[in-house]
Amino acid sequence: MTEPQPAPHYQQPPQPAPHYQQPPQPAPQDQQPPQPAPQDRQPPQDQQVPHYQRPAQDAPHYQQVSDEQRRIWDTKGKRGMGFGAAWFLGGLLITLITYSNASGPSGGVYVVAWGPMLYGAYRLISGYLMVKKSQQ
Repeated sequence: MTEPQPAPHYQQPPQPAPHYQQPPQPAPQDQQPPQPAPQDRQPPQDQQVPHYQRPAQDAPHYQQVSDEQRRIWDTKGKRGMGFGAAWFLGGLLITLITYSNASGPSGGVYVVAWGPMLYGAYRLISGYLMVKKSQQ
C-alpha cells in the first residue's frame, strides 16, 4: 500500500512590508541636511539648569487654593470641632452620671461611654486640622 501524499502547502504571495518596517530611504543628493544651530545662541533657561536645581516658583494653578475653598474648610473644621466637643462631653456626662449613681451606698453598675468620647476626640482633632489647613 502506498502512503497518501500530503496536500501541497498554499503560499501567500509576497506583500511589501508596512511603511514602519521598511528601511529608511537615503535623502536625495540635491537636498542639504539641516544646518546645526549657531553656537552663539543659548538654549532656553529651563534647559540650562536641571529642574531639581531651579528655584521654587509659585505653585501650579491646579495646586492653588481659592479663598472660597479656604472658607469652606474653615467652616467645616469649626463645625466638626463643635460636634466633636458635643460627642465627647456627652460620653463624659453619661460616664459621670452612671458612675455617681453606682458609687452610692447601694452600689450598682456604671457605663464608661468610651465610644462617644473617642469619636468626639476624633472629630475635635480632625476639625482642628482642617481649620489649620484653611489658614495655611
